[in-house]
Amino acid sequence: MDELLPCDQQEWGCLGLALLLFRAAAVVGFLTSWLLLRLAGVRPAWRVAVLTSLLFWFGAELNDRALVGSLPTAVLPLTSAALFALATVLTAPRPVFWRPRIVLLIALALLWPLSGLVGDHRTETSKRSELVDADVPLLAPDVTGYRLDHPWATRHDHELFYRLWPERAGVDVNDPNGWAVHVTVAPVESGFHPPVCEAQGSSGPLYQMPCEPVAPNTWRTVRQHAVFYFVRRNGAVTVLASYGTHITDGELRDLASTVAVREPSFFLR
Repeated sequence: MDELLPCDQQEWGCLGLALLLFRAAAVVGFLTSWLLLRLAGVRPAWRVAVLTSLLFWFGAELNDRALVGSLPTAVLPLTSAALFALATVLTAPRPVFWRPRIVLLIALALLWPLSGLVGDHRTETSKRSELVDADVPLLAPDVTGYRLDHPWATRHDHELFYRLWPERAGVDVNDPNGWAVHVTVAPVESGFHPPVCEAQGSSGPLYQMPCEPVAPNTWRTVRQHAVFYFVRRNGAVTVLASYGTHITDGELRDLASTVAVREPSFFLR
């Protein structure tokens, strides 16, 4: 946009001009479609143009729900022609077309939940691959009474992150620091020598933290309002951290005592 249009001096800047152009392009595209349909002998052309616009929007929503991604440029003329043909059938004034219309409308209606199922399956498959490919022990406590949220793993650093939300009344999901237990699983750091517990936390490395043993292979650190539990299992250290006052020390200790290796499906429920 900087090279094509002198938008730097405009009050809204280049981004604002681009957004205006996108809206203008939609209007111009609709009018152009209507004119070309009339020249091609399609009647009523305006109905086809309107419905095609709605079908393009519907197709984009299906694409987003199914997480398909951008279509190859080479197939866009074919998909566009198919949508115009579909709109022509649905808006044709001849009574003979009423049965195909019903079939097509039912098919379009079924595509909405189907696209959601496809998107959910693709999301679960992608998340499962992410967890497995990270090559980190999938350690987690018994989450009875908690909801495991937003698990993600890094392949390069072999780290796993997720949060545990207590399932009780009054939990503020907009306050993760106050209500959630932040869990990190990472390889044992070279500086992890209790009573000094160096480890990878959810907010970054935890350096030179004095820690006290509370159970076999389990240590604890308290800093102001933050409480950390370190659990060493399977060549990794699991850090359970609470930065607020809603999660008690006893709750964190109970969680730490149940840390064990879990299946990928455990994190995808």
